[in-house]
Amino acid sequence: MTMAAMLPEKTVQPVVLPSAMAPKPRSPGQLVGRPDLTDTAVLAAIAERLTFEGRDPAHAPGVLKAAIAGKPLALALLRKLVLPPPQSALSMPVQAILREHKQDQAPSAWTRLVSLGR
Repeated sequence: MTMAAMLPEKTVQPVVLPSAMAPKPRSPGQLVGRPDLTDTAVLAAIAERLTFEGRDPAHAPGVLKAAIAGKPLALALLRKLVLPPPQSALSMPVQAILREHKQDQAPSAWTRLVSLGR
């Protein structure tokens, strides 16, 4: 004797994001991780990659549009781009190479125990 159990059918409710939480369209520079790049620089890099792969570089605007829309194949192509180097100078804080010796400090315990050739 076989018994079949009927499970209630699950319904999936679509998730509706409020307009404040909706994903904002990203700029081409942000898509490749370089917000300093202009749209034309990203388009030129896409066209260069398409040429490298033996495809028509005239499709670069379509690839960029698909990447902005979030298409996985277009985003995968953007990860392979060779991008131009940054043009702006990078800001680096000034760091001391050596510690400064302060005269008013007492010597540490280990320097009193080690002769260091004195």
